Amino acid sequence: MSSGTDGQPSLVRAGAKAGLAFAGSAIKGGLLGLVLGGGVFFFYLGQLHGPGNTAARAGGAGAVLALVTSPPLLVAVLLLLFVVIYAMLGVQQGRAKAMQHLVAARGEAVSERLAGAIAGRIEAMPRTHGKLKRAADWLSVDALSKQLAPVLGEGRAVRSVVGFVLNRLPMNDMLAEWQQGRAEHGEPVAAGEGAPQDIALRALLTRRINETLQEMSTPSRKPLCIALGAHAVLLGVGLWLVN
Repeated sequence: MSSGTDGQPSLVRAGAKAGLAFAGSAIKGGLLGLVLGGGVFFFYLGQLHGPGNTAARAGGAGAVLALVTSPPLLVAVLLLLFVVIYAMLGVQQGRAKAMQHLVAARGEAVSERLAGAIAGRIEAMPRTHGKLKRAADWLSVDALSKQLAPVLGEGRAVRSVVGFVLNRLPMNDMLAEWQQGRAEHGEPVAAGEGAPQDIALRALLTRRINETLQEMSTPSRKPLCIALGAHAVLLGVGLWLVN
């Protein structure tokens, strides 16, 4: 495990690569929105004067009213929305690729450090009738980010990782699993100030955090495929309506 001084430059380099990956995917999404989304939209606008739109071909206020109250105009509006959808998908893909770089560079260190920070706060939690209070009441992105800052540095990347992990980890279920395991082995669940470090708790948290980070950093093409399919179907419906 590298120290905070040794790990900081590595995190900076990983952050730079992550930023470039994010920017590249976001730009690709924007271009896809402009070229594909915008191209299909303008192509469809050219078809609104087809044989199925006699009122629209007449021109004037009657044509405007006919389009406003007709399904073909609704299709045109929906097609225009795909410009934004493709851009948003590019941003989403960029975030996943950025996290992929961060996890590849510092995933193990982040998992261990974050697990240690969370475990330390859990071990310091007071108990009510022998049971730990809800973990959500004692864990926050701000507190954990500040605690990890000397090792992992400060910045939006660290905060986003901590926030993602806290949102995805089933803390209450994990606490119940940990307490049940200790009870089965006849070990008391120590808590409160000065409680000794629990190796099993740290191992459980490290494993689950690492799994969460791997899930976070795995880009998926499924949303893009769904968007392309829906875009094609919508265009087909629009062409059927105007011809």
